[in-house]
Amino acid sequence: MNTRFFALEVVAAAVLLPGAMTIPALAVEPAIPNNVASDEAPDMKPADATTPTTPANDIDDLKVTAQIKVALAGDHSLSPQAHEISVATNQQAVVLRGSVTAAEKERINSLAQQYAGARQVIDELLVRGM
Repeated sequence: MNTRFFALEVVAAAVLLPGAMTIPALAVEPAIPNNVASDEAPDMKPADATTPTTPANDIDDLKVTAQIKVALAGDHSLSPQAHEISVATNQQAVVLRGSVTAAEKERINSLAQQYAGARQVIDELLVRGM
């Protein structure tokens, strides 16, 4: 009796598996959903195309980065994810990268501007839906 059911299972598998493997190949490409967060992504280019966006190791740049990171860590209105954004500072710019809410984005830009001095603040923060 068991061999009869086993033989039936083998035949069923032999018939169904090849069909199951070809069906995904014939499937239509899935539609890409509207991702509002990526539609709101910033231009990712500084106002001046010659402004570097990589961090520098100058002591003044490191000081500005540390001041901004301390200010972010001390702001309890920000989410844990917002506390972990990337801050890269060089002589010409402070570059902010990470994923935050719209309200956090405004607050982070404000804090960065306080310590940036004459540096341009380049906002590469992505707004996540909440």
